[in-house]
Amino acid sequence: MTTPPRLRLAVAASAAVAAGLLIVPPADAISGGTPAPDKAFDFVVRVAADGHGCSGVLLGPQWIVTASGCVPAGSGTPASPVTVTAGAATAKVATLIPRPDRDLVLAKLATPIANVTPISLGRTAPTAGETLTVAGFGRTSDTWVPDKATTSPFTTSSVAATAFGITNADGHDTCLGDAGGPAIRTTANNTPELVGISSRSWQHGCLAVTEPRQGSVETRTDDLVDWIRAQAPELAIQCRTTVPLFAVTSDLQLYPHPNPTDGGPMDPRQSTIGTGGWNGYVRLLAGPDGLLYGIRANGDVYRYQWNGTGWTPDSRTVVATGWTGFDNAANHNRITIDSRGDIYVVNADGSLSRRRYDTAAKTWSSETLGTGWNSYNLITGGGDGVLYARSTDGFLYRYAWDEAGHKWAQEKKLVGNGGWNAFTRITSAGADVLYTVTGKGELRWYRYLPYSDTWSPGPTVIGDGGWQQFSDVEAQRNSCTLVR
Repeated sequence: MTTPPRLRLAVAASAAVAAGLLIVPPADAISGGTPAPDKAFDFVVRVAADGHGCSGVLLGPQWIVTASGCVPAGSGTPASPVTVTAGAATAKVATLIPRPDRDLVLAKLATPIANVTPISLGRTAPTAGETLTVAGFGRTSDTWVPDKATTSPFTTSSVAATAFGITNADGHDTCLGDAGGPAIRTTANNTPELVGISSRSWQHGCLAVTEPRQGSVETRTDDLVDWIRAQAPELAIQCRTTVPLFAVTSDLQLYPHPNPTDGGPMDPRQSTIGTGGWNGYVRLLAGPDGLLYGIRANGDVYRYQWNGTGWTPDSRTVVATGWTGFDNAANHNRITIDSRGDIYVVNADGSLSRRRYDTAAKTWSSETLGTGWNSYNLITGGGDGVLYARSTDGFLYRYAWDEAGHKWAQEKKLVGNGGWNAFTRITSAGADVLYTVTGKGELRWYRYLPYSDTWSPGPTVIGDGGWQQFSDVEAQRNSCTLVR
């Protein structure tokens, strides 16, 4: 079968549009369809390079994906300027990351595009017969370059390893300038997700095209989700505006960290949210949404909930007894909590148990998840079912529990080659964002990137000193979550 031509629009008119010099009336979309509704397709962007006009898709404030033919060849800094426009916002492309096995390039913008909701990434391949929505800024049946993105429904006709074919019942096709535009699946909860980008087409019905053949080819993106997130780690995580850090002396202090994704500096403002007596807890654990557990030397466990401005009425409730032994320094770091609120304990026999509190029934359940954990002198929850464990010789390992399969999805993955014994405390905001306290009192930030099995550049010292004064430093565990 003859391969249809590429879809970039190589005409001076596209450059004029990018410069705001060409005024075009509204028209039908693709080679037949409708203009995109306002706001619904704001993630579809214009891409201009070397006099060519294309489309692209905003994946995050500083990341787009488009067709590789739409930008200069090569990786890194573009050989010539590439401009991306979303509504009234314009940004230059700073970095190109081509995907060698298909017509696709990931591009990082020099400045973020704000106030536009990026599209989600779909992980499931299109199936034959599935209806998708295709959008782009390409030529239409009667307009050289439309003034807004246009859309049309297409049916998946075939699926291959890196691409899939689409057709339209009315014979419409994607046109020049649609390259890099999204093929969109609408999920059950009415959320758009990206499954492909436009690559080639016969351009049937497009302006100035007399080709009788029909059909378009899309580049698959569903199998590139992990690759995209490995190249662009900020697309793999969602964090709240600030991470609350709870620090214990005789009082309970609250410190906000405003940039958990990248390890920016601490906010110098802090507040006292509990006065007196907090050092009576030999261990404090911070779970999700302001949940705190305080453990006394006699084994009593108190439950608190901080709602952001004060304590809930049921705070300081005794919810368990008999949790003894945590006044022993050797056991201080052998108990932790994850972002679901489950508590994990390394027991004297080396078994790892998980304790879960039922707030409705006010009862605890417990189960054993493994043995041989007595080789670790510290564990800390790093996400939903994610545990980091530090060996006595200072190596750091990552575990991930698969709740649905009721097994370890990842077990004893070495992620830190020694030196982690330098830290007296390790806590987490969730999504593999770690905070550590050194013996000299520095507060440091780390972030492990599971999609690439690397660490973000760092560590970043976000607190210059004094953190050794606190008997416990605990981050709110669900402040950050991994994007699935």
